[in-house]
Amino acid sequence: MMFKALRVPDLVTLGNALFGMMAIFSACSGYADLAFIFIFFAAIADGMDGFLARRMPNSAIGEYLDSLADAISFGVAPAAALYFIYGYSHPYIMAIGACFYLFCGIIRLARFNTKQKSIPDFEGLPITASAVVIASYMLMADRYVQFYGVIAIVLLLSFLMVSEYPYPKLRGAKAMAFVAIVFILPIASYIVLPAYLSIFSTAMFLLLLLYLESPIMRIPRKYYED
Repeated sequence: MMFKALRVPDLVTLGNALFGMMAIFSACSGYADLAFIFIFFAAIADGMDGFLARRMPNSAIGEYLDSLADAISFGVAPAAALYFIYGYSHPYIMAIGACFYLFCGIIRLARFNTKQKSIPDFEGLPITASAVVIASYMLMADRYVQFYGVIAIVLLLSFLMVSEYPYPKLRGAKAMAFVAIVFILPIASYIVLPAYLSIFSTAMFLLLLLYLESPIMRIPRKYYED
């Protein structure tokens, strides 16, 4: 059976896909905030499977599983969530924007699979980062979340994913610890202190804006790798 070929990193990758499906189910059921929290969980799982894959035996299908899971969690899930939120008021614009985002994300994943994984930077914005940008923006205070702002962000992220701009791979221990804290705070606040969710989501969104412009800033690699 194929299940016997799976390794620990592959199971974490399947967890990534599971969180993506839960995000879609939540958005479809009207729980928009929960949908974006599940996208955060999927992003954590995506980071963990990469960390484990570099330190543990991996299966022959692990790389393909990762791309398929990412397509669900960071392509389909945010696109579907946005349509479930805005489709009733702006069906055509939102459908076009969501589909365009999904197409660019899939192209980004396909291109990644053809590149050497040893190169120091990503070519184009990773789809995981794109989905987290959308999720963090949508969890901000309602007065900051506007439909045309969402469309602008979706179009910008779509362009950056298929661009050739170099984005740093955050693999250093210090960088990963900082990223973990940034993700844990909004997740914990959603569960324990919902009143602070918008605050932590805003902080995450602003930090992600720094990452989006990192090709311009050219952050020295020593700050994100050991």
